This record gives sequence, C-alpha cells and structure tokens, in this order.
Amino acid sequence: MKKIRAIYIGDVRFDQCPVFELNMEMNYFEMLIDKEFRYEKECVEEDDDFLIFTVENDRAALVEK
Repeated sequence: MKKIRAIYIGDVRFDQCPVFELNMEMNYFEMLIDKEFRYEKECVEEDDDFLIFTVENDRAALVEK
C-alpha cells in the first residue's frame, strides 16, 4: 500500500522528527504519533519547508514540487 508522508525541514534540528501521513479521507496530513496534530493537505503541499515522500514496500521517494 502506497503512503504519502511529510516532514518539516526545521524539525531535523531536534533529536526526534515528527512524521505526518496524508489521511485521504480527511484531506489532512496527520502526525503519526499524535493524530490530533495535523495540517491541511494544501498547506503542506504549498509550504517549501515541508518535504513530501511516497512510501511503498519500505522504499521512500521524494516528491518533486
């Protein structure tokens, strides 16, 4: 199953970096460890400080914006 995930570039400065996954039903990127924390899909896609990846079969590929 293909997943779409994102990370915020600024978070790599810290010991842990939250990962967000696209919930296609809700049209939000939700933080994997805290689903209450989320961003609208369009906000993530339009923000140059987010990197978006496709993840399938344990392989990640950067999505070019």
